[in-house]
Amino acid sequence: MTLLWAVALAELPAPDYREAVLASVEAQADALIADQALEPALELVRTFRDQVTDDGRLAYEEGLVLRLMGRQDEAFDALQASVALSPDLGHAWYDLGEVLLARGDTPQAHAAFTRASDLTAEHPRGWAGPFRLAELAGRSGDANDFERWLKEALHRGFSFRVVEADPTWAAFLDTPDLAGVLRRLATVYGNEDVLRTWEAR
Repeated sequence: MTLLWAVALAELPAPDYREAVLASVEAQADALIADQALEPALELVRTFRDQVTDDGRLAYEEGLVLRLMGRQDEAFDALQASVALSPDLGHAWYDLGEVLLARGDTPQAHAAFTRASDLTAEHPRGWAGPFRLAELAGRSGDANDFERWLKEALHRGFSFRVVEADPTWAAFLDTPDLAGVLRRLATVYGNEDVLRTWEAR
């Protein structure tokens, strides 16, 4: 199959065909990931990248699989390759931010989440970048940025119910400036039940 892909890509220069083939491989990888078939997914994308053609989306798929496998250093390399090949790939910037955060590189994680936020305003899960930026601001005690990014995440569809069981967010109530932001926004967005859960801990 790999050889046929290579021949097809060499003989049919139409960009639409290349796009269709890449989308097909991406969809196959996603299906394997959904089935928890991580080794076959990794083999698929690595083989295609090595033997047929490279692409930022497939580098992202490789990075995602490696993250799920707990191979963070390799995931970091693949995600860096992804954003180098496709700088406008918002979800790759987000996952790169997660890996950087796990590595303890908060400034670079902040930069990656900011880039992800800029690129995903219209995405169904476009709240993820601003949410992470709000969390980073909360951890550093920056109430202004906390409120700014939290408002943006809520505007994009975030719900406090996502973090109802998260002790990090419950602990923000222990910082008066952050608590004021949380109480105000939880009330405005109809998440008082989450607020009560945090207050009862």
